[in-house]
Amino acid sequence: MDILSKLRVLFWGLVIGLWGLFMYQYMNEDMSALKSFRIGQNPFSAPPSPAAVLKRNLANPQLPTQPAHNREAAPQRPAQSSLTLVRPGADIKEVASSGMMPEHSQEEKTLFSPPPKGEERRPDAPEGFAVKETRHFVLYEEGAQVSPELEETVEALHGNIMLDLVAFSPWAREKKVYIFYAQNQDTYRRITGRPAWSGGAASLSERKIYVYKSDEAWGILAHELTHIYFDSFFPASSPSPLWLSEGVATYIQAERGFSTPVWLSQNLALLQGGSGFKLADLVRIENLQGADEENVRLWYAQCYSVVRFLMRLKAGDAFYVFCRNLRDGRPAAQSLYQAYGMPYNKLSSLEYAWRYDLKTGKISGVSR
Repeated sequence: MDILSKLRVLFWGLVIGLWGLFMYQYMNEDMSALKSFRIGQNPFSAPPSPAAVLKRNLANPQLPTQPAHNREAAPQRPAQSSLTLVRPGADIKEVASSGMMPEHSQEEKTLFSPPPKGEERRPDAPEGFAVKETRHFVLYEEGAQVSPELEETVEALHGNIMLDLVAFSPWAREKKVYIFYAQNQDTYRRITGRPAWSGGAASLSERKIYVYKSDEAWGILAHELTHIYFDSFFPASSPSPLWLSEGVATYIQAERGFSTPVWLSQNLALLQGGSGFKLADLVRIENLQGADEENVRLWYAQCYSVVRFLMRLKAGDAFYVFCRNLRDGRPAAQSLYQAYGMPYNKLSSLEYAWRYDLKTGKISGVSR
């Protein structure tokens, strides 16, 4: 080998060595910000019960998620009664007025499918309610007329939601959602027959939402509208995964509906501190019944955070492709890789990247 060739080898060896030293120092500095995280035991290692699936694994059990007096005063939930304005057997989900999150079960979603083509009969107005049809809704409000505030709010909310979900609900250009808005809880209970703890109710299959005027009304509307728009993308034979459905609904509620739940920031802090569920287990949870309230909120916060990461991870239609793959029956890891490419070829890779971004914001470009 002549002297020139030796010099070339020496030069490139020096360049590669300096680059390797730089990358080591850079990654060492970044990864020092990512503390080792603590994951609870696999809740599926034994025959799962709803409570065992969501086994408590909070980093700081003493951190309150809501005022103690609210928890003590929370009434027992009586058996649900049927809605007078909804046909017997319709899928109805209630939203508790105590601030708990609405969850639509997989069984309930099997009743839900995109609206059929053609005309459909508009529900009758309850006694004492005015009716007004807008571009995307039929509004029923208690009183002499539908207020401009309600009309403007729901249409603005629809526009915000469509920024993220327009590809998932093309039927929304032609079909409308029915919103019943009572002025107080007494009227709400009269027209629905719901119990005292109920803060709202929704029927996915009939595209109906029932709420009454309260601080939580707009948040309930944002969350439930998202379920109606997003879950219709999935067929009844393969409903949307619970973690994805609730994660998207909470994301839209917080990011587009300007109604961030008060418990969300507290639980995001827990996730940043290393708490949470192993992602492979989180996506397998299909029922939250029987779980304690703190773990349910932690689960919702993690679903929200993972969905937020996926939505902001890559420009274009990556999130849509991911959801479409899931809808078509592909496994989660395969759906992830086909939508986002390397290194997202398995859930553990997504979990590591999400945890790192949760601490630094250096992947998605944002941090909370």
